[in-house]
Amino acid sequence: MLYVRDKVAKLGNVILGGEVTSVEITEAGSVYVAQDEKGRYKKSQPVGYENGKVNIDILLEDMSGYSTLAQLRDMQNLFKGNGQDKPKLLPIVNDDCAARGITQVYFKTLTSKKVISESKRIATLELWAPNIGTVKVTKKKKSTKKKKSTKSKKSKSKKSKTKSPARDSRSTNRAKKRAKKITKKR
Repeated sequence: MLYVRDKVAKLGNVILGGEVTSVEITEAGSVYVAQDEKGRYKKSQPVGYENGKVNIDILLEDMSGYSTLAQLRDMQNLFKGNGQDKPKLLPIVNDDCAARGITQVYFKTLTSKKVISESKRIATLELWAPNIGTVKVTKKKKSTKKKKSTKSKKSKSKKSKTKSPARDSRSTNRAKKRAKKITKKR
């Protein structure tokens, strides 16, 4: 559990040393942008949301019996414990996170920076929330079109696939039958 209140952070039932200087929460939508072959944009379509990110900056200073290195080691043990091979899902308690619907996070990154001119270190915790809302995209099923069966006595002549004006596209079957009848009679 991560608990941030009054400049104190509590993660996994361990109070982290140092003073919380800032809490930043970032969420973003994911938009697919379609492009044609020439690289021009055709259309944009929303496809869901990216994971929410929580960044916490903690100022580490030497305290009586608790050095900045000891505070950093405690954070490192929470980030990656002995025998741990992947991040654990941790509950988070924070007013800003609760207002945005973030209740659980993964410990993504632990960054530390030593300020040489002063006797302090700055630690940054990056926490990622699992997807809290996604848009489910489904393919439409192809509708089967019913063929219209119209029975008509007159049939239309089919157009020729070639565009040559020399080819006659009219049906000449009736004229051929008449010509055969006439020639047989003689």
